[in-house]
Amino acid sequence: MRLRSWTIPSAALALVLIGPVGPAFAHETGGVDKVVMKDVLAPAAEGVGSGMSAVANVPYSDATGERSQAGSDIEFGRIGGRDYAFAGTLRGGLQIIDISKPTRPVRVAVYDCAISQGDVQVFRQGKRVLATYTADGSFGAVGLASQCAKDLDLRDAKAAGTVLLDVTDPTRPQTVGFAPVPRGSHNMTVHPSGRYLYNSNSDLLTSTMPTIRIFDISDPALPRFVQDYPIPYVPTSLGSESHDITFSEDGTRAYSAALSQTLVLDTSDPENPQQVSQVIDPTVQLVHGADPITLTRADKSTRELLVVSDEQAGAATGTNCPGGGLHFYDITGELEKAPVKIATWFIAETRPSTATCTAHVFRMHSAQGLITVAWYDEGVRVLDVAGLADATGSPLTVLRGTQGGIKEIGSYVFPDANTWSFKTNAIAKDGSFFGYGNDLGRGLDVYRFEGLDRTVPALTPTELRAAGLDRAEVLPLLPSGGPTLPLLLGLLAGAAFAGAARVTSTRAGVSRGRVRPATG
Repeated sequence: MRLRSWTIPSAALALVLIGPVGPAFAHETGGVDKVVMKDVLAPAAEGVGSGMSAVANVPYSDATGERSQAGSDIEFGRIGGRDYAFAGTLRGGLQIIDISKPTRPVRVAVYDCAISQGDVQVFRQGKRVLATYTADGSFGAVGLASQCAKDLDLRDAKAAGTVLLDVTDPTRPQTVGFAPVPRGSHNMTVHPSGRYLYNSNSDLLTSTMPTIRIFDISDPALPRFVQDYPIPYVPTSLGSESHDITFSEDGTRAYSAALSQTLVLDTSDPENPQQVSQVIDPTVQLVHGADPITLTRADKSTRELLVVSDEQAGAATGTNCPGGGLHFYDITGELEKAPVKIATWFIAETRPSTATCTAHVFRMHSAQGLITVAWYDEGVRVLDVAGLADATGSPLTVLRGTQGGIKEIGSYVFPDANTWSFKTNAIAKDGSFFGYGNDLGRGLDVYRFEGLDRTVPALTPTELRAAGLDRAEVLPLLPSGGPTLPLLLGLLAGAAFAGAARVTSTRAGVSRGRVRPATG
């Protein structure tokens, strides 16, 4: 999610959240006790869309009824024949919303747990439906005063980690247990077995011994610490710790987005992961998310790609659009041990920005060849990446909008958009779906995507040049107004080393011993 290394008074933060302009504040340091929005304008009712429409909005409030948007991650669960969205917030509690009728969403409960950043996972253990909810940094005084801390009998404001709750009855969420992580739970990922938690603390440059903390949650009331699995220290970017983790659907692989690096882990034995490969790409300023997607080639064989998002500048404000983009690596077969970069993609917008403009939380849909992604103040996007199944490329392949093997086939941008995550829980046979954006200033936005149309051809590089879009304009723009030195060096490295604008190493044999069921 967003990273930060500074603290903002809550009153100032409330003003910031009115519109899309806001500081990078999601890496909790314990200094913000509450995020509220008082006497602010209602969210904008209309925006600009292509292939998509906005159909509903649900503003949030905390357990006291005080308006408190600050939406973060979002996940879903089908329980008792009904569909629910579980929307995390920064200090406003977990918002539980019945989306069985997407155009008429109804909030059914607020889980009173005033912690941040509220990353959420939803999973099953037998007939029980459980969720995790994260405290990144500390509970703080307000967190201790909320119900979840009272249920746990927590009395230390410096406590941090992940709360486990039972949501089998979504209208009455119940606290179950707590997995303590003194360094904080920026994101927590549940293994597909529902038995293990992998913690990502996302600590910044102060950490020189990065680890992934693993818990056995077979008994969610008594999480068992397994180990702090060490990962490589890479003294570049903003740090080396894991920021987020995604498991493969069968649970045998984990993909760790670790700020300055991306790791592929063999998790066949979840208690004893082994590193398969490491990707260090100097064109990625901050590795934020790493998710696999499987595409079908024309000859019916499959191609496995790893998609990495770059949260440029840790989502600081004042950067230029398009900000950080999505980076694609081929990890098919033996390439998993030495991933090969085939493309980088950005939204088509190129402009100065005083807000936050960069890729953020996304979700892969292999069967449809789709990606949904939130782009902060540039709203939400739907990408058709099926064309990458047979596409050739290199570290120098830079795409934007509809180009190459990628087509942007849906978008919607509100004038006050500041969207953290954008996902869907179900896609129809024609490719249409209702998508859900969790927004820092707007709460929950519901969108309707009209469906796939693969008859629209992608623009070729020649057509882009004819439209006045040369290569310099499609590079990510940073606060200085141009590409960073690491980005330029990376592109030069790609040309010089023919396919390696990254350093890849393997550590197979080293043993220290979401599709993810939920998060972004």
